[in-house]
Amino acid sequence: MGANLSKAIDRARETNETELDFTGKGIHELPVSIGSVDSLVKLNLSRNELRRLPTTIGNLRNLTLLNLFQNELKELPHEITQLSNLQTLNLSINKLPALPRGFGSFNHLHFLDLSYNKLTELTSQIGLITTLKELHISFNKLTELPVELSRCLELEHLNCSNNKITSIPGEFGSLNKLRVLNVVNNKIEWVPPTIGSLEKLEKVDISLNPIKESLEAEAKKGPEVFIKYLKSPAYDTLYYRETGKARPSTTTLTNNEAAGGSSSTTTNTTE
Repeated sequence: MGANLSKAIDRARETNETELDFTGKGIHELPVSIGSVDSLVKLNLSRNELRRLPTTIGNLRNLTLLNLFQNELKELPHEITQLSNLQTLNLSINKLPALPRGFGSFNHLHFLDLSYNKLTELTSQIGLITTLKELHISFNKLTELPVELSRCLELEHLNCSNNKITSIPGEFGSLNKLRVLNVVNNKIEWVPPTIGSLEKLEKVDISLNPIKESLEAEAKKGPEVFIKYLKSPAYDTLYYRETGKARPSTTTLTNNEAAGGSSSTTTNTTE
């Protein structure tokens, strides 16, 4: 697009545009001048060939939506974390191996899609995005879920299918607004009993996991029966006996912990 892209950005700055849609324009590089269109509220760059973003992207402080779906991004500039008004961020179908430091600074983010990337770890700072309602991290290379995600108390939909995750943190029992939990095609054997106690939970999909026979039998009976089984005293006993896990104390994470620190306070209540 080249010169035409630069002209479009210049016009947008002059006319104080609030929305720009460059979907499928074959863009390889986004001009640094994009940062001068500080009136932007929505920016759609999906289905292009972007390999990087200019650091000036961080100047777009009014953005509520940034769509980078299906590009060639291998890294994100730290400056993207300055977009504190974002509500929707779509980074799916890229080549991201990691997220930049400070990724938990999105104070209004409701929707985050990181699926179809190359993530081997989900930063613990995700727990600082307490406004998050929907998180998609499917088709990555994750082996575990950060316990700090349990701080995202507004979370309603969590899709972490098609990874290599070995367990679901029992602390996720604090996600009282969670309706859908999708862990299809991972390496999970057990589901913590605390998950069954979530009052708004409608569906837990654990298919294509090496789950134990007792769990599989109940799962086949439908979501309502399965969730009821998870909260039953019989399953509670079976889970702790077979896994050998002690009934954990409830850990209250401090902001320092969620940012990667080590301090915590612990109470004596059990799951």
